[in-house]
Amino acid sequence: MLDELEKLVSFIQKKYKELYNEWKKSELYDPIHQKKNLVKDINDNNNILNNILNYRAFINDKSLDLKIAFNNLNLDSEINTRVKAQNSIEYKISNYMSDKHEYGKIPLNKCFNDLYGIRIIFLDNIKYEEIKKFIDYKFNNKLKCYNASKGDYVATHIYFKIDNYVFQWELQIWDKFHERTNIISHEQYKQNYTKWEKENKGGESF
Repeated sequence: MLDELEKLVSFIQKKYKELYNEWKKSELYDPIHQKKNLVKDINDNNNILNNILNYRAFINDKSLDLKIAFNNLNLDSEINTRVKAQNSIEYKISNYMSDKHEYGKIPLNKCFNDLYGIRIIFLDNIKYEEIKKFIDYKFNNKLKCYNASKGDYVATHIYFKIDNYVFQWELQIWDKFHERTNIISHEQYKQNYTKWEKENKGGESF
């Protein structure tokens, strides 16, 4: 499992860097510091939301090629990818404007760290502590490895970032034992934003 994880993480780093360079050269790119700007600033600066949606459109155009590239890794474990749907982005902004998130006084990079997501589902159970120790060692403590387990959701998330001007990618690490309860947790979250907006604009594959 850990050999597969190392291969996958190295591949994500490579693809993330390639598209990081391409995005920065794009006419759509508008440099916004995601650590200094807060979610609440979206209300006063239309460029922030435009930048988020433009990056979503950019990465969505690349999503099929990325999916094929991930499949060509020929890992034994299941791999899924998705681009975050626009209605999910809008719901997340609304949610972060609430008292649960200090009325938007949260840096953008804390909120928009999963516009593009990859998920690997291992056949065997693997604990966060084992993953973190391995990732820290193999990648010289340069990747953020986060214990995302909460309630019935059991997972480790790894985040990919080069600087504070380009959106992060998220790798979710699941195992088959917790797959069903994790999916139920995701469906409960999705029900919240589909109620919030009646028309689903689509875009997500997991």
